Amino acid sequence: MNTTWGILAHVDAGKTTLSEAVLYNAGVLASTGRVDKGDAFLDTDQQEKNRGITIFSKPAVFDVEGGSITLLDTPGHVDFATETERAIWALDFAILLVSGTDGVQAHTKTLFDLLSKNKVPTIIFINKMDMPSVEADSLLPNLKEKLSGNCVLLSNHEDIAAEDEGAMEEFFETGELSDYRIYDMIISRKIFPVLTGSALKDSGVKELLDFMKKLSEYSGEKKEKGTEFGARIYKIESLARDTRLTFAKITSGSLKVKNTLPNGEKVDQIRLYSGAKYTQIDEAKAGDVVALIGPKATFAGEGMGVEDNRPELTLNPVLKYTLNFTDDTVPRLAYPKLSAFNDEDPSLNVSWNDKLEEITFNLMGEVQTEIILTRIENELGIKGEFVESGVLYKETVADKVEGVGHFEPLRHYAEAHILMEPLEPGSGIQVDADVSTDDLALNWQRLITTHILEKEHLGVSIGAPLTDVKFTVVGGRAHIKHTEGGDFREATYRAIRQGLMEVGTTILEPYFNFEISVPSEQIGRVMTDVENMKGSFEVPEDNGGLSIIRGNAPASQIRNYQSVLVTFTKGQGHINLTFAGYSACKNPDEVMEAYGYDPEADIDNPASSVFCSHGAAEVVPWYEVKDRCHVPCRQEKNNSAQDDEIPINSKRMNHSEDEWLDPDEIDKILQLATHSNQGKNPKKGWHYGESTRPRRVDSDYVYKAPKEIKARDKYLLVDGYNLIYAWPELKEVLDVNLDGARGKLLDILSNYKAMTDYNVIAVFDAYRVKGHEVTASDYLNIHQVFTAEAQTADAYIERFTHEHGKKYDITVVTSDGLEQVIIRGAGARLISSREFIEEVERKARELRENYDIK
Repeated sequence: MNTTWGILAHVDAGKTTLSEAVLYNAGVLASTGRVDKGDAFLDTDQQEKNRGITIFSKPAVFDVEGGSITLLDTPGHVDFATETERAIWALDFAILLVSGTDGVQAHTKTLFDLLSKNKVPTIIFINKMDMPSVEADSLLPNLKEKLSGNCVLLSNHEDIAAEDEGAMEEFFETGELSDYRIYDMIISRKIFPVLTGSALKDSGVKELLDFMKKLSEYSGEKKEKGTEFGARIYKIESLARDTRLTFAKITSGSLKVKNTLPNGEKVDQIRLYSGAKYTQIDEAKAGDVVALIGPKATFAGEGMGVEDNRPELTLNPVLKYTLNFTDDTVPRLAYPKLSAFNDEDPSLNVSWNDKLEEITFNLMGEVQTEIILTRIENELGIKGEFVESGVLYKETVADKVEGVGHFEPLRHYAEAHILMEPLEPGSGIQVDADVSTDDLALNWQRLITTHILEKEHLGVSIGAPLTDVKFTVVGGRAHIKHTEGGDFREATYRAIRQGLMEVGTTILEPYFNFEISVPSEQIGRVMTDVENMKGSFEVPEDNGGLSIIRGNAPASQIRNYQSVLVTFTKGQGHINLTFAGYSACKNPDEVMEAYGYDPEADIDNPASSVFCSHGAAEVVPWYEVKDRCHVPCRQEKNNSAQDDEIPINSKRMNHSEDEWLDPDEIDKILQLATHSNQGKNPKKGWHYGESTRPRRVDSDYVYKAPKEIKARDKYLLVDGYNLIYAWPELKEVLDVNLDGARGKLLDILSNYKAMTDYNVIAVFDAYRVKGHEVTASDYLNIHQVFTAEAQTADAYIERFTHEHGKKYDITVVTSDGLEQVIIRGAGARLISSREFIEEVERKARELRENYDIK
């Protein structure tokens, strides 16, 4: 049993002090450290020691009966909230710390919401209970109001029972609740148990630790232990390091040194960190939090194995800063070093502006800017200063729209239909699919959703990132031979852009929640200022000569209000800001004018589509795409009762399913291609490698003959997917399941082999599979071959025919016109897919007739 616990809190709630106390009671520390003294076990960075705050999340590991517990200490300051949110992804349980003197603060609520979003079971610990007038009973209503009505004192079984019907029955029968009942309710987030104590005085900490151990042991017994590898990468450390550290939580299976990760990178070391120290281990098992050495392409938020990548962060910087150098550093040369920050924290979005030759950062606030400047100087030897250059806007789709993207240059094909709808503020990006597998195979649907999520799509008002949008795949079209994964990437990007151009986008700006405290006689000035900022507020509270006002306002207006406040209150005023999300921009016209963005001039984000017209690619502007698309739009389908009766795309498709050429016509093509005489044998006139011959074999292709194939007189080579697509019976299966269609074809070919003297080889494309090599294996009495990456089935067949055309009697089943020319030139026989289908059916009839006679 290995579990990971995180301690989260608003700054100054006593989080690091509680971490020290837990580790002391667990026997990890001989004595507790202090934040203010700079000797805390988990505050290992020099800036953390100097400033007395936690900046980076760090693990500490201690053994318990039957396993171990990893304790993650996280930053409390709002400027480092992204670091905390990433750490949440590694947690099994969370301890949300609430200051007994301050109650639930704005950032406390933000952290609770993040834990809820990630479905992390949460325990609440009220700290500083040693302070005068602090009582748990008086704080409980505050927790219920600000966090959840399911916050209950762990000692009060009656209140716990009220949150679950089964628990209520047990309580009525026995007068108490079993530990297991309570544990189940915690894990399912039906209750948020409240414990109390004082971390500084080591009061209530042992009870908290004992509870952590029991809950960890119980969850380990309940959790299913998967054997397939899974991991969540929550943190990267790379800046000015000799070794790049990838911090990951192993969620299932195990990982050994020298294993290859699913992304193809090898693990050279596995480190188990506890504070600043680490031990090297040979194998990490489910539940371990480890640092991997070796991988270079991993990123924070990446899921590996059975784990998916995590969705976008809820908390992101809202301010943009330009980095000006105060020494002789050349910006262009410094950028590659500074871009390492993006590995550690992608939300910083360190970018290079080639026109202005500037480097920009996205940051949360003043404290973060100071920390990063110090890191740049200490770790890279570069001196600079940040200059604020505005807030970071976002956009959302203005209305519901179906976007259409088509990509069909020569020998490529994909069409995507994506419904886009605006969502409530704070919803982020959501993706769904609502299309029958009869219309678009499941693998293509998944590919479209992957492409939707793989990049940050931009709006068309100011070119800002999209948010609060639901994307639903509602249609599309693929071609069995001509569609590659990259084709759907192009179609997906263009579909999104086309829809945005059609209905437009709404500009969103960031808002801050604020809490302002000023002398009561000056509260009127503050209220007037907030109104001028286009903000809103609650009725002010009077607190012994001070007035406290809470509300929210656009970040662009209130972000620098602290300096104004200090001036007119002569230092007595104070403001606390927390990010409140994005909402509609108050002055969109001014923002659009300031940005001057032209969406049609953005060549990196085209809204046009590419169609095939008379054998050539044609770029069609976005406003004409729906008139030219091959799949009817959903509205068009609803308006036409005939759409269900007419095969989608049957009249618009530019790639023929059966491009059969007559052998005489092929001979003429070959004679022209090789400049041979009319009576010359095309086979003798063929020179392999001659530049005039038609071919599609990749120049870097290395032929590999299947070792399993024995030399026989007659070979039948089948272009597998070409035949599946041409065979109606198999095409129906293909639309539902690719593996099913392939298996059914192999069974048919196996039966056909039994009735003939052919040595049958079915060749399937694997050219979209990264790193794939040619593989050959037996299937019953025939052979199946999967091609290498970047190698098509026809390329394999062409090379096999040229290598063995003189040695064997080869027949090829295909309906690809160009392939027929090449195969014929090598002296092989040809059978079209349609003819082969008829031949198979004829053989089957003969077999049945013979069986009936017998």
